[in-house]
Amino acid sequence: MLTTLVISVVMVGRVVGGGYPESGQVVDVRKAPYGAKGDGVSDDTAALQRAIDENCGRHRVIYLPRGTYVVSGTLKWPKRFAGRDNWGMTFVCGESRETTVIRLKAGTFRDEKKPEAMMWCGGFGSADWFHNYVEGLTFDVGEGNPGAVGLQFYSNNSGAVRDCRFVAGEGSGHTGLDLGHRDMNGPLLVRGCEVVGFRRGVATSHAVNGQVFEHLVLRGQREVGMMNEGQAVSVRGLVSENAVPAVSSYGVMCLVEAKLTGKDGAGKHPAVVNFNGGRMLLRDVKTSGYGRALADVSQTPDFGAAYRVEGEDKAGSRGPEIGEYSSHGAASLFASPERSLRLAVKETPEVARDEPGRWADATKFGADPSGEKDASAAVQRAMDSGATTVFLPGNYKLERTVVIRGKVRRVVGTGGMINYGGKLKPDFRLEDGESPVVVLEHFGNIFGGMEVDTKRTLVLRSVADCDLTVTKRAVGAEWFFEDVVTHHLEMRGVKLWARQLNIENEGTHLLNDGGDVWILGYKTERGGTLLETRGGGRSEVLGGFSYTTTAGKLAPMFVNRESSMWAFFGEVCYNGDPFAVRVEETRGGVTKRLGKDGHTAPYAGWSAER
Repeated sequence: MLTTLVISVVMVGRVVGGGYPESGQVVDVRKAPYGAKGDGVSDDTAALQRAIDENCGRHRVIYLPRGTYVVSGTLKWPKRFAGRDNWGMTFVCGESRETTVIRLKAGTFRDEKKPEAMMWCGGFGSADWFHNYVEGLTFDVGEGNPGAVGLQFYSNNSGAVRDCRFVAGEGSGHTGLDLGHRDMNGPLLVRGCEVVGFRRGVATSHAVNGQVFEHLVLRGQREVGMMNEGQAVSVRGLVSENAVPAVSSYGVMCLVEAKLTGKDGAGKHPAVVNFNGGRMLLRDVKTSGYGRALADVSQTPDFGAAYRVEGEDKAGSRGPEIGEYSSHGAASLFASPERSLRLAVKETPEVARDEPGRWADATKFGADPSGEKDASAAVQRAMDSGATTVFLPGNYKLERTVVIRGKVRRVVGTGGMINYGGKLKPDFRLEDGESPVVVLEHFGNIFGGMEVDTKRTLVLRSVADCDLTVTKRAVGAEWFFEDVVTHHLEMRGVKLWARQLNIENEGTHLLNDGGDVWILGYKTERGGTLLETRGGGRSEVLGGFSYTTTAGKLAPMFVNRESSMWAFFGEVCYNGDPFAVRVEETRGGVTKRLGKDGHTAPYAGWSAER
C-alpha cells in the first residue's frame, strides 16, 4: 500500500438547444408581451430587460429562440422587482450558441478603464443568489467597445454558464466572462465555453466560493487568457491559442489536461504564471511556442514584460510538457509517492434530446405546478406515459414516492422545488428501465432526495439539495454529477465522476465505501469529515476547499481506512476554528493523524494505494 493527499490552508459542457414545450414556466422573449425582434437590426434592450425583470427569480426559463438580439446597454438581473426579493433561481437560455446571439451596438461601452457588461447577473451582499444559469448563447461585443464585458455571471451553491461563446472584434472587448466582479461568487461551473478576443478571456477573483471549468477554449486575448486573482479554481480540458500567457494565477489553481499553444510573440512569455506564492497543481499540461511552461514569480502582473523567475527551476516546471507538478511540497503519514492517483476520467454521458412536442409535461397529466396540491399521482402518470423525456415545470408537492422507470431517460425541470418543507423520503426512486442512462436536470431542490435501486447510469445536472441513498442493486453503477448540491452522500460500491460538487453539513459529508470517487472542484461548508474512504475504495479530489464556518474540531477533515486517496484541497476559515486534524489514516491496522500544524508547507500529500 502506498500513500499520498494534498491539502492547503488559506486563512483569511454539454449540447443545449432544441427549445422547450409551451409552458407558463418558459418565457419566449419573441412573444407577447415582450416582442423582441431578434432580427439583428432592431434594438431589443427594452424587450429583453422587461422579460428579465418580470421573470427573474421565479423558477422560469427565459428563452431566446434563434436570432440576433441587438442591445445598447447592460441587461441587469434585479435584486428586487415589483415588491419581491429575488434569490436567484433564474435561467436564461438560447436555442444554441450557433444560432442565438446577443450583440452589443457599436460604440456603446468605449471606456476601457470603466468596464461595463452586456449582461450583469446580480447578487445579494451575501452568498444567497442561488441556482442561476446562462446557456446556449453567444455574447458578441462587436466593434468599438473596448470597455465591454460579455457576461458578468454570479451564482451561489449551484449555477453554471454552459455552451456559451464570447466574441470581440479587434481591439474591442475588456473581459469575455467576468466571474470576479464581486466577492463570494460560487460555487459554480463553467462548461463547454469559448472566448475569442478581448483583453482578458476569463477573470476570477476573491477567496471564496470556488469555481470549476471544464472544456474551456481561449483564443486571441490581448493580455491574458485566464486571470485568477485569489479564487480556488479547478480547470480541466483548457485549450488556449494565444500570443500572451494562457493562465495567470495567484490564488489556488488546479489545472489538468490542458493544451496551451503559443502564437507569434509568445516566446517571451511562460504559458502559465503563478504569482506571489500561489498554490498550483498542474497535471498533463502540454505547451508549445512559449518560452517556458510555468514561471513562479513574485512581481506584480505586467503582461507586456518578461517575467523574473524566482530562484532555480522547480523540478518539472520548465516543460514544454508537464506531467505532474505541485508548487508546494506534500506531506504523507506513511511512506508514499508524491503523485496523484490518476483515476480514469470519463466524460458525462449524453442522451438524445427529444423534440419538445414529444415531452410528457406533468401539468398536462394534472400535476399542480404551484407546489400546493399533491401531484404524485399525476407525475407518476407522466413517468409511465411512454415518453422518454418528462417535463416538470414549476414546483411540486409529492405525498408518495414517484418511480422513474420504463422508457424515461430524461427528467427536466426549470429550477423548481420538489416537496419544499415536505417530509417524504425519498421523493423519487430510480428503477430499471429501457435506457442505460437516465438524466435529471435543473431542479432547485429535491428535498426528499432519491433512492437508486438500479445499476443504470445516473446523471445529475444542476440539481440542488438532493440526498441519495443506494440499494444493493445499485452496486457497480456509474454516476455523473455536474453542478450538484447535497448535504450528505454515501457511495457504496458506486463509481462517481463529479464536476463542481458542493456539500454543506455538520458531520460526515461524503463516504466512499468500496467505490471510485473522482471530483473536479469540491467545495464544503461546516465541520465534520469531508471525505471518508474505506472498504478498499479509491478517491481523488482535484481542487476545491473547505469553507470552515463551524466545528473545525469536530472530526478529521479526511479519513482513509485501508483504502486509496489523494486530494489537492484548501481551507478558508474566518472564525478562528479551522480543522484541528487534517488527515486520519489507517494502514495495516496502524492509525496516524496529521494535525493542522503537522507540516511546514501549506499543502500536504496523502493517499493509500492498494
